[in-house]
Amino acid sequence: MNITELMPTRSAPLSGGAGGLTQMSIGMQKLTRREVEHVQSRAMVAKLVEDGRAYLANTMLEHVGALTALEQHLITVAPLGEARYREIVDSYTIGAGAALRRWGQ
Repeated sequence: MNITELMPTRSAPLSGGAGGLTQMSIGMQKLTRREVEHVQSRAMVAKLVEDGRAYLANTMLEHVGALTALEQHLITVAPLGEARYREIVDSYTIGAGAALRRWGQ
């Protein structure tokens, strides 16, 4: 995506019509383009952060699910370790949740 893709349509104030971008001084055009590029940059970073957060959440859910299944299996195989298994899976789950909350802050 480039700056022209973010520019408003012809009827909008930044277009080539009266009072539009082409009616501005060269200095104002450059300043406006820089500001638009800054907004574009922030939007792209925000999207990447959100994509990363979703990927991280998906991975964590898969891990919690796998650990929970293992916990359930181990409880049937070696029931005396039930409290320990639960502690380990709960600790992972709490830690993963905290990491996800911190992501992108």
